[in-house]
Amino acid sequence: MWKVLCLRNGILYRKWESDSGNEISLKLVVARSMRNEVMSLLHSNATAGHLGVKKTMRRVQSRFYWAGYHKDIERWCRQCEKCSSRKGPIKSHRARMQKYVVGAPMERVAMDILGPLPVTDTGNRYILCVADYFTKWTEAYAIPNQEAVTVARVFVEQFVLRFGVPLQLHTDQGRNFESNLFKELAQLLGIDKTRTTAFHPQSDGMVERFNRTLEAMLSAVVSENQRDWDEWLPHVTMAYRSSVHETTGETPSVMMLGREMNLQLIS
Repeated sequence: MWKVLCLRNGILYRKWESDSGNEISLKLVVARSMRNEVMSLLHSNATAGHLGVKKTMRRVQSRFYWAGYHKDIERWCRQCEKCSSRKGPIKSHRARMQKYVVGAPMERVAMDILGPLPVTDTGNRYILCVADYFTKWTEAYAIPNQEAVTVARVFVEQFVLRFGVPLQLHTDQGRNFESNLFKELAQLLGIDKTRTTAFHPQSDGMVERFNRTLEAMLSAVVSENQRDWDEWLPHVTMAYRSSVHETTGETPSVMMLGREMNLQLIS
């Protein structure tokens, strides 16, 4: 056992070999008295998002080690009151989701609106969700209404001016997305605008899955009257971006920014 342990500045680490065997990383060995704090920050904290056993396990594995951490994390997540209280009925079967092949960030972006939600103290009632197909990077903006002018303004000011113009934008057939204003905006920016069909209204599986995950994360952190969800939106979105996505095997942060985010625990 001592062969895989090392001391750095008086701190104990465990050497961890990558699957390829080409890289050795150091995992901080967590003392028994600190394990609950680590699990709380990487699961129960708002920027962790209450994302379940698998994602919590990956968060811990990427930085820490202690004997029996698998069982400890499973027990922690199973006993989490907020996670237990939000569990709903078994999901019904849905239409088969359509898959898209993309090869670069911002090649294809999906947009959807979540709501109506309880009106917040600042007057917001909907969430505009924008997701990149390649990186799985997501943006979520609180908006007061879903009018075309509101959606277009937020999309340009908050998304396009930060990330650039996507080559293709995919939406459903909502009136806001099909309005002349939005069509003219897409034409002006040189965006190839696509939409779901009447025969496959649920074909955009990626953004729908994100919407369900976002609702679940928000339900774990909002107040009882749920009128503060827009205050928590940046926190839970960060949690999603810093969690490994099953499709890519990487976090959206690594895929989009080329690096992992520094989380509260590390800083």
